[in-house]
Amino acid sequence: MKPKIAIPIVVVLLCFQQVIQAQTLKSKIQKSVVEIGDTFPEIPMDRLKYLDQVSFLVFKKLEDSTKVDVLFLDETNQEISQLAMIWLQTGMLYYGYSDRFNIQSAGISPKIEPMSKLAELKEYGFSIRNTRGENPISYKIDFGSGNWIVYPKSFQSLNLSSETTFNIYLENLSDDETKNNIELLFSDTSSIPREMLYMATRINNLLQTKQ
Repeated sequence: MKPKIAIPIVVVLLCFQQVIQAQTLKSKIQKSVVEIGDTFPEIPMDRLKYLDQVSFLVFKKLEDSTKVDVLFLDETNQEISQLAMIWLQTGMLYYGYSDRFNIQSAGISPKIEPMSKLAELKEYGFSIRNTRGENPISYKIDFGSGNWIVYPKSFQSLNLSSETTFNIYLENLSDDETKNNIELLFSDTSSIPREMLYMATRINNLLQTKQ
């Protein structure tokens, strides 16, 4: 599923600027965001172009509504989709747009087992702990003024409208090429923080330009 809308590539390093916001990130997370932003030039040119296109499509979706549902989908809803969700949420919080996006993740066949990769978030300043609730595997991730509850779930359980939700497939899972679907494939989790924060930066830049 290739996006059919072409936009100019921005090959400059966009500056992160902290904004006053209702929800805030811990200072260590803010520092991590800036440090990751310094590595944007390491993104390969073809990947950079594709990330620009995905960001533009999310931005265009926002133009039609006051809030956009963004859903990251993979097979099991384990590390890849969960981390993509967390890092794009982090970027939107950093720029003060968390109220404009409902960012979630889900799996086609969610696997109910521990998510060891989430522990890597601690080095960036997040606090993580297991939480007991109605879900057998569940984590509370503290980002500062609030927290996210993360657990494996199916996309059917979210009851999101196909008309209003922008689906980002992180694996080859769908042949349905619609304006609300796109693929963004990852072979591992190492590039997710950088690429999701880059997308947040591009979306912020597009929103600032629009104003």
